[in-house]
Amino acid sequence: MDSAYLLVFDHSPDHAQVINSFLRNAGIAVRVVNASNLNELEAALIDKSPFMILIGTQLPGAVKINQIVQIAEQYSTPVALQFMPGNTPNIEAAIRTHPLLVINAKENSQLMQVVKQHLSGGKTAGEYQILSLKLGELQHRYDLLLDSARDSIAYIHEGLHIYANRAYLELLQLKTLDDIKGLSLLDLMTANDGTDLKKLLRDMNQANFPEDTLTVTISTHGNRNLKAELTFSPARFNGEQCIQMMVRKQDANLVLHEELEHLRKTDQLTQMINRQTFITRLSELIETESYDDYRSAVLYIETDGIGDLQQDLGVESIDAYITDLANIINDCIAETDTPARYSDHGFAILIRRNEKSALQQTGDRILESYTDHIIDHGDKSMTASCSIGMATLGSLTRDAKEVIAHARAAFKQASKAGNKLVRFKPALTTVNSGEADRDWVERIRYALNNRDFYSVQQSIVDLEGENEGLFENRTFMREEDRDTRASEFMLAAERNDLGSTIDRHVIPQLMVAIAGTGDRHIIALSSNSILDFSFPNWFQRSLKESAVEGSQLILQISAMTAESNLKATRRIIDELQNLGCGFVLSEFDNDHRSIQLLEHLPVNMIKLRPALGQGLSTNMTNQEAIRAVVRAVEPYDITLIADEVQDASDLAVLWQCGVKLVTGDFLNEAPQVIEQ
Repeated sequence: MDSAYLLVFDHSPDHAQVINSFLRNAGIAVRVVNASNLNELEAALIDKSPFMILIGTQLPGAVKINQIVQIAEQYSTPVALQFMPGNTPNIEAAIRTHPLLVINAKENSQLMQVVKQHLSGGKTAGEYQILSLKLGELQHRYDLLLDSARDSIAYIHEGLHIYANRAYLELLQLKTLDDIKGLSLLDLMTANDGTDLKKLLRDMNQANFPEDTLTVTISTHGNRNLKAELTFSPARFNGEQCIQMMVRKQDANLVLHEELEHLRKTDQLTQMINRQTFITRLSELIETESYDDYRSAVLYIETDGIGDLQQDLGVESIDAYITDLANIINDCIAETDTPARYSDHGFAILIRRNEKSALQQTGDRILESYTDHIIDHGDKSMTASCSIGMATLGSLTRDAKEVIAHARAAFKQASKAGNKLVRFKPALTTVNSGEADRDWVERIRYALNNRDFYSVQQSIVDLEGENEGLFENRTFMREEDRDTRASEFMLAAERNDLGSTIDRHVIPQLMVAIAGTGDRHIIALSSNSILDFSFPNWFQRSLKESAVEGSQLILQISAMTAESNLKATRRIIDELQNLGCGFVLSEFDNDHRSIQLLEHLPVNMIKLRPALGQGLSTNMTNQEAIRAVVRAVEPYDITLIADEVQDASDLAVLWQCGVKLVTGDFLNEAPQVIEQ
C-alpha cells in the first residue's frame, strides 16, 4: 500500500518530528515531511502528493500564509493552520483572502481528528484521481479507435450530429466535424422502405431501437446520392445519452459479400460449387419437393483408376485430369443442372429431366465424351475413362445424404468394370420380419420414386355366361428377372407403414384408366389405409378429380385385416359406402371367425381363399369348405368369387358348389397393364 504523507510547513523541522511521534503513538500510520520555504513546499507537493498541508506556529519571516494556500490550491491539497491562542492578527490576515481550517496548537485531539478526516479523504481523492486518469486514457484511446475505424460512425442527439469519425466525414465528402455539427439527420437522408425517420428518432430517444438495419439514400456534400445501411445502438457522449449510428455503403457491402460467398461456396480448381453447397442445394430441393414435375437424379462420377494415376503422375497431373473431367461434365449437362466437385477425385451432379430415360442419356453422354477425350500432359497425350453411379429422387426420398450415398454405392459397383453407368437399386430379399424388412423398405421406397409399380387389369368371368363388365386389379413391382406380386411385398410394406403410401401412388392411376368406361373394378386396400383416418377424404378428392363414379369401384379388404381391425374396417365402409363404393372381403374361407365378419360388415362380395379353388375335381375337403361358405353367405345377398383359378377343369365343380364368378390365369387373355 502506498504511504500517506502529511506536509508540515514550519521554520523548524523539529516541529514535524514532534507531530510525527504524536501521530504514530496515536496509531495513525502517516509519514510526516517538512518544508521551510516555498521551493521545498512545491517540491514536496510534486514528489510526495501529501493528503494535507499543516502550517505550523513558526513561519519563516519572508513567507505569508496566503502564499502557501495559493500554491496548495494549484495541487488541490487541503490546508490546516495551527495557531497559538492570542495570535489573532495572523489568523485574520490568513482567512481574509483564503478560507482555511484553523486548529488550536495546544489541542492535540483536534490535530488527530483533522488528520484522520483528511487522511481518509486523501485516499479517496487519490483513488479518484487515478481513476480519472485511467478514464481519460480510455476515452482518448476510444476516440482514437473511433476516428481510425474503417466503419463510418456518427453520434446523434435530438436528431443532430454531435460527433462523426473520419470515415463518416469522408463518406459525406466533408472535411471537419464543424461542417456537420447541427446538421439534422432528416436533412441528410431518406429511408428507402418508407420508414418515418422522424418517428424512428423519437422512438430511439425513448430507448426503442430497431433490430434490423435501415436502408437509406444519403445526399452527400458533393450532391451525390448513395445507398447505405444504418445500424443504431444506444451510447453516451460527453456524459449525455445519445444514438450511435453505423453506416455501411450498400454497394460496396454487397460486392464484398458476394465475393466472400463465392469463395466460400466454390471449388477453386474447377470453379464448380463445393461439397457442402451441393448438399445444401440438394437438401433444399428435397425439402420443398419441387421435383414433382421433373424426373430428378444425382450422378456420382470419378475417373477410373484415379488412385493409381495419382501415384504415377503426381498432384499437378492429377489436377489436370480433374479439370478435364470437370470440363467434359460441363459440356454434357444442361444449364439447369447443378454440378459440384464432391470429393478430391469425385463429382456429383443434380440433373432434372422431363423424361426418365433422359437421366441415363446424360450419364451415357459423359461416359462417351470422356472416353473419346485426349488429355494433354506436357509432351504426353493420354486417354481415360470414368464410371458413374446414379440415384433417383422421389416423393419418399428422405435426405440429401441418402441420395448421395446411393449414387456412390452404384458408382462403386460400376467402377468394378469401369467405363460404365449403374443405377442404384436396393437388393431384394425374401419377405421376413426383423432385419430383412430393411431391404424391403429400401426396395419399396425406390420403386415408389422410380415408378416401378404397375397394375394388371383382368376380367372376372361369370360362369352363367353373363357379361357384367367386372375387373380386378393386381399390382406388381417391376424387377429385372421376375416381377414381384403384391402378396410378396405388401406384408413388409404394411409392417413399415408404407401400405397407404403405395395405395395413394397406385389408386389415382387406376382411376384415370377406369374413368369413362362404365366398368366396375376391384381395387385392394392395405391395412395402413384402413387405419388412416385421412384416407376417406383423400379417396373422395381423388374420385372427384378423376371423374370416376363411386359405384364403379369395389374396395377389397382381406378377411384377416378385417378381423384384426374390425372397428376401423366398419368405419371406412360406412364412410365410403356413401360415395356408392362396394366392398369385397378377400382370403375368405369357412373359418368361423371369417363367417362372423358377415354379421358386422355390410360387404357386397367375397373372394375365396385361392387355395380352396385348387384341384377341386379330386379334393372333396375343399369342395365341402366352399359349399359351407356358400351356405353361410345365403342370408346376406353376397356374391362369391373364386380367386386365382389356374385350371379350367375346376370351373364346373365351382359352379356345382354354387360359385358364380371366377378369376385367374385360366382365361389366357392379354391383360391391360396400367403404369404407375
